[in-house]
Amino acid sequence: MTNFFRAAVRVAAPLAGLLLGASCQRWDLGGLDVYGMFASSGTHTEDRVAEWLEWDESHGPNVIDNVPDDYRVYVCSDTHIDTSAARAGEMMRRETADPRGLFSVILGDLAGAQGERPYRLLDSAMRGKDTCFVVIGNHDIYFDCQTHFQRLFHTSTYCVTVRTRGGAQDLWVFLDSGNATHGRRQGDWLRRLLADRDKYRHLVVCTHTSLFRNSYDYSTTPAANLPEDECYELMELMSRSRADLFLMGHFHHKEQHCIGGVQYVMTDNLNETDTKPSYLVVDCGQEVSYQYCDL
Repeated sequence: MTNFFRAAVRVAAPLAGLLLGASCQRWDLGGLDVYGMFASSGTHTEDRVAEWLEWDESHGPNVIDNVPDDYRVYVCSDTHIDTSAARAGEMMRRETADPRGLFSVILGDLAGAQGERPYRLLDSAMRGKDTCFVVIGNHDIYFDCQTHFQRLFHTSTYCVTVRTRGGAQDLWVFLDSGNATHGRRQGDWLRRLLADRDKYRHLVVCTHTSLFRNSYDYSTTPAANLPEDECYELMELMSRSRADLFLMGHFHHKEQHCIGGVQYVMTDNLNETDTKPSYLVVDCGQEVSYQYCDL
């Protein structure tokens, strides 16, 4: 056996032991669910999306009526709430105080700690504010957090129709990419939904996981990006459907691309411990535009 292979065995043997033992215990390395990064802590995408869609069907469509023709939506991601939801609450307060503010969006990774507390804190911060829509992120699946997300927020595959006073309709679509895939069932639902694209003035799509691997930092993990073939298919669908904006989070930095006439925009993050948190303000009028805002 060569020295190279001896070294490889020395590294692989302990790792194999850890992997074999993973079913019996959870790894918590500084709040990181290592097991959950490789084997989903919650249900997998197909089963989870089936539950989301069943809830949607039983509760009817989300429609916001009598909206000014020009309105704003406040968007953040990766709040990673532990003991406080102060920054998420502040963004929502700014949206509520904005005469043109309509609702807020959080693009996943709501939780930064194990258990129910982060979701309760966010749910409390939402009370008395304008509507806030959320999607699930990979950290909302780690440590079996999906149970808490689902109990409080119910769904991560849904759409919201905004009807303006001038007679326009805008479509906001929210997707589950917590396992770094949108999956077959959700893809089929999205294609059916966008078959009626001509009914809408603007189309904005919101998800957690980035389509692009431009960040080679600690976040480049098995949950970092969608599979390439899925990305290509999704981007073709977005272009064909004339999406105005495709919003993503996950990587904790600002990033923008314009491909096939579609603006792909990554939020920075609103992490409760980050020194320079920021969010997006999206303006919807005759055109769709956005700007990053520091908190």
